[in-house]
Amino acid sequence: MTEADGLQYRSDIVASLTHVIGTWTTSDFIAAVARSSGVELDTPSIVTITLIARGGPQRPSALAHALVTGASNMSKIIARLESAAFVERRTDPDDARASLVHLTDRGADVARSLTRAGDTLIEALLVGWSAADRNEFARLLSKFDASSSAYARRSNAHPDAARES
Repeated sequence: MTEADGLQYRSDIVASLTHVIGTWTTSDFIAAVARSSGVELDTPSIVTITLIARGGPQRPSALAHALVTGASNMSKIIARLESAAFVERRTDPDDARASLVHLTDRGADVARSLTRAGDTLIEALLVGWSAADRNEFARLLSKFDASSSAYARRSNAHPDAARES
């Protein structure tokens, strides 16, 4: 009996998504996509910049939760990004005891580069796909995303829940 016995998904969708997510979330993959746009940063920094760019200014605790890391490590990541002038801490207007991490103009430039790299990656991955297949894939993926987000909200596992804490 091998380790994989009994671990085969019955659903090809789950098997494919598990493989894609596993590939796309590795440090090497994330760093390679970033490098393709000229961004030379460690993976936690890339993810932090992306989270702030997509979700707006956030508390360090929310960023740590999203990165599945501790407060101490998140402080080190933020310090590296601050020293490179990619982010800055500002007082939270809702709680003067807390801070929010904001992108600087330089950090926003990096976020735009990462967005372009993502677009370029998708173009490369979909070479040879017909326009109809691309449109259908986008439509179905958007529908799947909406269902996934609804499930996450119902199960209190939605990313927005972390930001509200």
